[in-house]
Amino acid sequence: MLNRFFCTQSQWPSRLPFLLLCLVVPVICKAQGVGQVECARPGDFVYLYSSMTTLDVRATLQCGQQVEVTGRYDQYFGVRTADSQTGYVPIDFLLLLKTAPGAKPVLAPTKETPREKMAYDPPAKKPEAPSDAPASVQFLILLDSTPVRMKLGRTLSSADAQVGEEVDLEVSEDVVVDGFLVVAKGANAVGVVNEAEPKKALGRGGKLGVLVRSVRLANNHEAVLRSGGEAKGSSSTAGIVIPVMHGKDITFPKGTEFTAYVNGDTRLKREDFHAAPQIPDAPPSGKVSNLPHP
Repeated sequence: MLNRFFCTQSQWPSRLPFLLLCLVVPVICKAQGVGQVECARPGDFVYLYSSMTTLDVRATLQCGQQVEVTGRYDQYFGVRTADSQTGYVPIDFLLLLKTAPGAKPVLAPTKETPREKMAYDPPAKKPEAPSDAPASVQFLILLDSTPVRMKLGRTLSSADAQVGEEVDLEVSEDVVVDGFLVVAKGANAVGVVNEAEPKKALGRGGKLGVLVRSVRLANNHEAVLRSGGEAKGSSSTAGIVIPVMHGKDITFPKGTEFTAYVNGDTRLKREDFHAAPQIPDAPPSGKVSNLPHP
């Protein structure tokens, strides 16, 4: 007996890790499970602490909310919520639920109890706009052939104009679609000199032509313009051409007015535009410049 006793004692150092493992493994297995938050009063809540020493509050848990139990530490349970928040809950506020051995914890959804919100509650989600709203509500359509009246921002002369030179153009009237301001008065239009020749000897006059390509919309995007109001497009896909003038040096004074037209239907997001100011109806002031040919 003594020999067997001492033999057993001599083997303790080698068997001690196995004995500790046998004691720890059941605790580890039992540490994984599901707990349900219990409140003292209906409509109450329980704090989820990020630290057991400082008791810093991470969030609030609803009454009846289920959490995954990850371990027990003195007077607290370590838990993980359905949205992966981890922390500690006092053991008095958590009811352990029976789960199948080895089964992965599944948290049941919790209906939020109506109560006054506080700083540790998650912010309320803003309602999203319905995705199935009619296209007519979500978009504005800038129709093909919509007139855009504009004027020259500076004087141009065939005596000194250069082909490719940028031309200052300014919209002279608002363009409104369904009550929204799409093109504002004073908006810039893109134009370039596409033909320029000064007067020559023997009575040959100069030539001057300007091409308008597009206009800036109220949402800072651009719309393509064309010269005619009936057929889509023109011989130049860029926009409208102020007629080439023959004679002496040709001059287009500052403020010369003319009309271009939107080239094709353009769909615009309604949310990118503001309502147009309410003003009394007035006759259009834009005019097409009709400078006579020689």
